[in-house]
Amino acid sequence: MVATKIRPDIRTITRLVPPSGNLVQGQSELAIDPILARAASEMISANQNHYSPAEGVTELRRAVAQKIALFNGVEIDPKATPPELLVTPGATGGLIAIAHTYLKGAAALVFEPYYPYHRRIPDELGGRTDVLPLHGESLELDGEELRARCRELKDRQPYPLKAIIACTPVNPTGKVFTRNELETIATVCHEFDLLCIADEVYEHYVVGESTHVSIATLDGMWERTITVNSFSKSWNISGWRLGYVYGSNALVAPLNNANNVFYVCSPTPLQKALAEVLMADPHYYSNLRERFTARRQLANEVLEEVGFQIYNSGSAFYVWARIPDGFGDAMQLNEMLISRAGVAGVPGSAFGDSDMCDKYMRFCIAREDEILQGALDKLRNALAERLGV
Repeated sequence: MVATKIRPDIRTITRLVPPSGNLVQGQSELAIDPILARAASEMISANQNHYSPAEGVTELRRAVAQKIALFNGVEIDPKATPPELLVTPGATGGLIAIAHTYLKGAAALVFEPYYPYHRRIPDELGGRTDVLPLHGESLELDGEELRARCRELKDRQPYPLKAIIACTPVNPTGKVFTRNELETIATVCHEFDLLCIADEVYEHYVVGESTHVSIATLDGMWERTITVNSFSKSWNISGWRLGYVYGSNALVAPLNNANNVFYVCSPTPLQKALAEVLMADPHYYSNLRERFTARRQLANEVLEEVGFQIYNSGSAFYVWARIPDGFGDAMQLNEMLISRAGVAGVPGSAFGDSDMCDKYMRFCIAREDEILQGALDKLRNALAERLGV
């Protein structure tokens, strides 16, 4: 009998540390933009508190279409019928609609390390997921291995392979897939007639020399890609539950049935508030990248000082790092940090089936500067004492 691997639970770890030591949960804990907060208050006071169309209010869909054109190079008609763009209750709501519509009785392939909900959602909704590991310290995609795995799974019964989930930048590692890697995924999708589910939630955290490429813009991929995104991270509103999906109307329009049945609509006043500010400041996202570049540099310096080996991810919402020598695995290290210092990250085993992640940790650095600095100081002090550095 094969023993079941024990996985760290992110919500449980979050409850074990005070806010001052929480580098765990993948949400931005930065303050909401005051202009957005004021707009929400005004919409609520103006009685914009009732049902709205399942596909989203017109004002927000128009603003999102402008954003997609500017940052992703895709022209969306926000008034198209059937729709090419839906507002969803966060990216999770979009993923649920996709899994419910396209993955019942079928499988999706995810790359390891993976975001746990990319596995959990299809598995909970009548589908299944299969895992393909990335390789080496740079987490490279092996195109021939991908092709062989798709060939193996395409006609499997039950659960034939229907889709590849391509998340870039990747949660948890921050890896930014290169254009060549995305072209490999696109070629395989064509070869095996697969849907591509593109999770681009962290697109605005790409920093340095890396470039974000939307796979939907590659040759022939518009017709087989559904792109999922969210405002939770970039606008510090994870509790608002606002995201979106877009793609060809042949793929996106069927999702609106699940959107309607499961949720009726996303929060009306919050949609209208976000619509007012989404494209108002042309420097918003560049300023975001600058602030997170500085946070990443700070975190990297402290972690390297106490023996972590940093993965050069090309993005800056998370830091993915190999633990210092002297610990059996990341779960052991995390337990020590919690007990000694009241600080924690997430052990890498939360993000994989194999043991490839067991000696890695994910740290979320989307914290106010003083909170981040304080948590890193706690971590440094605990490890300096333990390791004698």
